[in-house]
Amino acid sequence: MDGIVVIGFCDPDYMYLRNHMRIPFAVYDGFCEKPERILNITIDNFEGGYQMGCHFRELGHQTALCISDNNICVDMERFCGFCKGFAPGKADLLLIPMQKEQRWSFYLSNLEKFQQVTAVFAVSDYYAIDLMHFLIEQGFSVPEDISVAGFDDTPMCEMVTPTLTTIKQDGALRAKIAIRKLKELREGKEICTEVKLPVSLVVRRSTKEHK
Repeated sequence: MDGIVVIGFCDPDYMYLRNHMRIPFAVYDGFCEKPERILNITIDNFEGGYQMGCHFRELGHQTALCISDNNICVDMERFCGFCKGFAPGKADLLLIPMQKEQRWSFYLSNLEKFQQVTAVFAVSDYYAIDLMHFLIEQGFSVPEDISVAGFDDTPMCEMVTPTLTTIKQDGALRAKIAIRKLKELREGKEICTEVKLPVSLVVRRSTKEHK
């Protein structure tokens, strides 16, 4: 291989791979304390969360939840940005199970939390869409009773009802940069090892003004 793209590892794993591989590699959303000889391509996760927090605040929401299956790295950046944009101390993080059956059981046992808020920000479109399905099954109306938003702008966002408000990242651009930079590393060129790409808010029908 001329190069490899690595997704979903932690800092010790990256360093182990770096020390045992001769080919260049790129990391998606890596939290690398020492990124030497590692190309780390990230998106502005904090800014994405911030934009969503501002969106909910501008719609008049005063109570919100953020749902995630962890409270570290990328997800924590998104949550912290969301808190700053929405209102410091006004949004809670709800840690959810990764498996759907366990997650829906968890939602049922914590149903009152969703009854007490008017907006939910999920750290991924997958969790946002899954939550919408759960809430609708429980008799909630989205977005009339509760606004729901995600992160990533995957194709499913426009295939569900209501269509999902989300934060858009340019996956095609990220892949293009990864390939170009890996080629440059292969050729022995010096490159910037940290690349952070911008994100943008995409407003659809799953969020609305709260009066």
